Amino acid sequence: MATNQAIKKALLNKLGVTPQRLSQLTNSRKRELPMSTEHAVYTIAFENGIDIAKELDPDETAEVRRLVSDLRSNGSSRPKPQPTKTTKATDVTKTVKVTIAGVDVGTIPALKPSHASEAKVMAEKVYPTVYIFENSVRDLIERVLKAEFGPTWWTTAVPSIVQATASKHKADEEKDPWHGRRGAREIDYVYLNELWAIIKHQWRHFKALFPNQAWVETLITSDMNVSRRVLGHMNPLAADDVKNVETAFRKWVRQLQAVASLIP
Repeated sequence: MATNQAIKKALLNKLGVTPQRLSQLTNSRKRELPMSTEHAVYTIAFENGIDIAKELDPDETAEVRRLVSDLRSNGSSRPKPQPTKTTKATDVTKTVKVTIAGVDVGTIPALKPSHASEAKVMAEKVYPTVYIFENSVRDLIERVLKAEFGPTWWTTAVPSIVQATASKHKADEEKDPWHGRRGAREIDYVYLNELWAIIKHQWRHFKALFPNQAWVETLITSDMNVSRRVLGHMNPLAADDVKNVETAFRKWVRQLQAVASLIP
């Protein structure tokens, strides 16, 4: 998505800088907090009093305001110290204080400072979104199929290969009895791809809730599952991927809200 030219022009005029200088400021902003180039420009514009809401839709405007809030809470929007004769610009390091499980992440030996910034973004924007989305899919499947097949819906309506996957995961989990269970239901033991397989297998009971199969499949297996795989290996998402996850989640929620009266 290209940067809104009206906002960019207003920002150039407000700052009185060249496009090259604005590009430098934009890149600096992206180093402060992971975000797209467009959002970097918009956050700078917002901080300089430009009314971005005139050019952006409400969701985009809200996202920019959230990013600015994150920057301010991190102290990123404050002017950075100017290098002195004895200090090179590259020596000025931006750090983000993040506390997890009572531990200041910045005190962990050998951990890169960037991981603290990434953890903050993932914790605030991504992990809760994926958690709510995935469990929403599980709960929807359970409600629809239980209404159609009764309490034995799992053994009656779910593909045998998905049942086998869940059984294997449960058996693997039993090897670590000291740890709490993944979930109380069999459906808690399968991943997003298997959840889509259940919906596809029983599509006649779900088709009234969604535009078409392709819509559901793309949202679950592509928009959300690809990002989930990255998160599952404890890697951060790029700014554009964070935005994609949030957009997909909002689409899912709006769709369920539109058909709420049809959900058992």
